[in-house]
Amino acid sequence: MKINNHRSSTWLLAVLGVLSISQVQAATVSGGALVLNLNRDALIASVDVNDYPDTPTADFPICCRPSIYLEEFYDASAASKTFVQLRDGNTPDLYDLVADEIPATGLQFSVNGVSPIVNPGGRQNRNTTFTFEPGNLFGTASGSIGLGGVMRFRVDVDPPTNRVLLGDMTLEYDPILEAATPGRSGWVITNHIGFDAGGFELFDVTTAIVGNTLSLNGNLGLGWGFDHLGARDARLRDTRIGTFSLQTTVVSGELPATVPLPAAVWLFAGGLAGLFLNNRSDRRMA
Repeated sequence: MKINNHRSSTWLLAVLGVLSISQVQAATVSGGALVLNLNRDALIASVDVNDYPDTPTADFPICCRPSIYLEEFYDASAASKTFVQLRDGNTPDLYDLVADEIPATGLQFSVNGVSPIVNPGGRQNRNTTFTFEPGNLFGTASGSIGLGGVMRFRVDVDPPTNRVLLGDMTLEYDPILEAATPGRSGWVITNHIGFDAGGFELFDVTTAIVGNTLSLNGNLGLGWGFDHLGARDARLRDTRIGTFSLQTTVVSGELPATVPLPAAVWLFAGGLAGLFLNNRSDRRMA
């Protein structure tokens, strides 16, 4: 007489599965944008480089450019442009007027998707790899949020080094940075175009998840990537030079996480396996 033990075997596999695997709620983000608003005067005051006179002279009749200002902004639609195109496109000559300056507010950087990105020459635009548990954002955040867009600044030095690109950025959270200086959060915006460097440190950050929307708001400080411009922020890291806001959609899901089990549990499971094997043999003999 043969008895079908499929149900018993299935039950055992289910028990072992429950013992070895637990489901951890995880989420990522999709869509939306980061918006930067730079304070022109605070930005100028934070940078020391200023090689040309601030008043007209016989040798330099057209003058009075600030130490740094925003000259061009490319949103995510310029993702196909190369590094050289972004650097040289619509570039004024050496004797440019302050009129070449554009407003540095309302600069919108779109949140990239999770799919890998193919970049043109010199670009480092990155996909979103950010994951977290919605109920424990700061304890579980990992990866980064890819941001589409590039800023080009003009600095008051001789060309061609008077153009500085900042873009192909990522937003990420590092708890080690929390409270490093007064008001400092663990959030940082990192530049990846040209070279990897801290673009902006984020201060006084408020974070909220309402429904399926993740929102971050706060103040900007210059990251260490500006140090080569003689940024005074290298000495005063809590200087605020603007504001930011992020809104993006939380996409929930479940990621399996293997949970280490004590030896006693495995012995228990092994005993169950032995029990069913013996039972199956006894029934076949019967």
